[in-house]
Amino acid sequence: MVGLLQGSFDVSERRACRVLGFSRTTQRRKSPTRVKDLVLVERLRTLAAERPRFGYRRLYLLLRRDGLKINHKRVYRVYRAEGLAVRQNARRKLALGERQQKPVVSAPNQRWSLDVMADQLASGQRFRVLNVVDDFTRECLVMHASVSITGHDVIRHLADVIRFRGCPVSIITDNGPQCSGKALDLWTHETGIHHLFIRPGTPVENTYIESFNGRVRDECLNVHWFQSLEQARVVLSTWRVDDNQVRPHTSLGGRSPNEFARLIQVG
Repeated sequence: MVGLLQGSFDVSERRACRVLGFSRTTQRRKSPTRVKDLVLVERLRTLAAERPRFGYRRLYLLLRRDGLKINHKRVYRVYRAEGLAVRQNARRKLALGERQQKPVVSAPNQRWSLDVMADQLASGQRFRVLNVVDDFTRECLVMHASVSITGHDVIRHLADVIRFRGCPVSIITDNGPQCSGKALDLWTHETGIHHLFIRPGTPVENTYIESFNGRVRDECLNVHWFQSLEQARVVLSTWRVDDNQVRPHTSLGGRSPNEFARLIQVG
């Protein structure tokens, strides 16, 4: 309408807007960049809602997978502007001390890391989660929730994985009762698996599984209020599949563990 008035009476945009009672800002065309930002904002909000504990770097990798041609600086700008930043928990300062150097792994099945986590249901009942991770591919091989986990449970789940994946050269664990008992010691001896232990009270020496446990706690256990053990098992199983197949890992060049494992096989 403003353009029609300008053309009919040969008046300026300012005067035409004044006569019609319009703001001049209504006559500004939306730049292509702003339109693209709207697409980015919508997709970024969706991903952030689906994955509330992902920072902008991992969200950027997921956006790239979706085919959006963007750079990380633009994603960061929109991420901050939309208030999507993940609140970071304060990190405890750890005492410095000598750490044991583990041999560097260079292939799948060279070393598996094991650990047991604890959590509780809405009823207050405690339960445990056994996690097993391949240190090279970062694949989660076992994630099992139960009211209690014994050394025999650990053996059973390891044996299940070995049937389709083969034996690891070694496993590394802490000194918890599930891993330091006679049952696992005898089994690893019989199967020829080298059982490594970290020093008591130094979980940071088991780097890969501690990092994995942190993600499980932050992205899964802390954001669900389990009503039953069965629900916990379903949610954990779903999270494990997503972590193996979809979640980009910066340590793997932005690939998921399954993608990285396939790349190694092809190579």
